[in-house]
Amino acid sequence: MESIKKDFDILIKNGWLDKEGAKKYLQNKDIINAVNSSTSPKREDIFCALKSVSKENSRCVILGKDPYPNPLHAHGVAFSSKNSATPDSLKNIFKAIDSAYNSNLFQRANNDLTAWLKQGVLLLNTSLTFEKNDDKKVQAQLQKLHAKIWQGFIQEIIDKILTVKHPLVMFLWGNDAHNLVYKSIKNKEFKTTIHSRTPQIVPNSSIMLLMTSHPSPLSVNRGGDFLKTAPNHFLECDKFLSKNKINWTIL
Repeated sequence: MESIKKDFDILIKNGWLDKEGAKKYLQNKDIINAVNSSTSPKREDIFCALKSVSKENSRCVILGKDPYPNPLHAHGVAFSSKNSATPDSLKNIFKAIDSAYNSNLFQRANNDLTAWLKQGVLLLNTSLTFEKNDDKKVQAQLQKLHAKIWQGFIQEIIDKILTVKHPLVMFLWGNDAHNLVYKSIKNKEFKTTIHSRTPQIVPNSSIMLLMTSHPSPLSVNRGGDFLKTAPNHFLECDKFLSKNKINWTIL
């Protein structure tokens, strides 16, 4: 409990939680149990993304889904891996960046995206914990349970992101990410743009949404347009952030 409180103190300092919110989550037995039962990432890494990037310093947001099941890969940073073997979704992200900038991230296969965090890229999974079980049916149930447990917490973080006053880009990859963000947007007319592939500015804000399919091989192999659309989206992000753009090719 004390270690979680220390994490939440950092999240308060970084602008992601207020004191009342932190107190609420510390009293949430489901969240405490999810943290304590997590097999991936390690306990100390669960809140890594939110501890590394403050609301004030955030420039981009990329939403992932579950942590990697293998704790050798997962370290609390969406899509990032500490392992030398490149996860399949990250391979496609690297391909998109290489296509946009004529770089060689895919060949170099440095899978740790910590350098992006340092530039203000919040790489946030929408479920922060994974609990391994050898029974496949039980495993599927546990993943749904953990996702449900973190839903309110992540939605509150999304709400906070949508209040920033400085230019910020949100990359929404896949329907889950699209739906999660649009749930927090109140403008009904704007909600009709939910699956648009053209850049969208959230009404009365300086936030750009860039939407495409998920980079997973399952999505790409079923006709998803990530590899076609994402390269241009990285370039659109550069234009929007201007002098504060992200150097995606440095890892």
